[in-house]
Amino acid sequence: MPEKNRRLVLAILDYLKVSTDDGTVKADDKEGLEVAVQCIGEAFGLDGIDDAERQRLSIQPATLPTIFDVYLKTRERIGATSTATTSQSTTAPPLPEVQATSSRAPQAAKPSGPSAEDRSAAETLKQAGNAHMSAKAYTKAIESYTRAAELDPTNPVYYSNRAAAYSSIEDHDRAIEDAQKALKVDPAFVKAYSRLGYVSHSPHVRGVV
Repeated sequence: MPEKNRRLVLAILDYLKVSTDDGTVKADDKEGLEVAVQCIGEAFGLDGIDDAERQRLSIQPATLPTIFDVYLKTRERIGATSTATTSQSTTAPPLPEVQATSSRAPQAAKPSGPSAEDRSAAETLKQAGNAHMSAKAYTKAIESYTRAAELDPTNPVYYSNRAAAYSSIEDHDRAIEDAQKALKVDPAFVKAYSRLGYVSHSPHVRGVV
């Protein structure tokens, strides 16, 4: 199973467990929910994992409700932007028609996306950034992720990792911007919602979505 799916299931299980303790679920339903949590954990191979693995897969300090709330707000914002763009394009005056001339040579098609060499170099830079993060050399990590994103702007991981680095130095505004960039590249990238959920609940954040 892909790791992002295991993270999602674990977040759901954590939410269900909290719901059995905080009064969200009625006392009569607790036993049934606890059985369901156990069955889901076993079905997805998450039952009995050690603390280190649980911590690695956990999305904390974000929670499933906070991530979902950020997702809804982000979707509304993207939808509003798309509607405005569509409205502008439909009201713009038509461009004059230009007759093609046979003397003009056809332009060569531009390559789409980064090359294989750029992708490989970007991955190497990402690994270097991860090593800097482990060593708490956050400025160097930001530099590595930035170079990786320049080589391959189609990979949301580089923006998401840089957001984590910015959060580590409490530059939460830039962390939010990078998390949003990751979502523009891939709206289904769960980790970016986790980044937004974390910085959105930090007392140092300005301009929270």
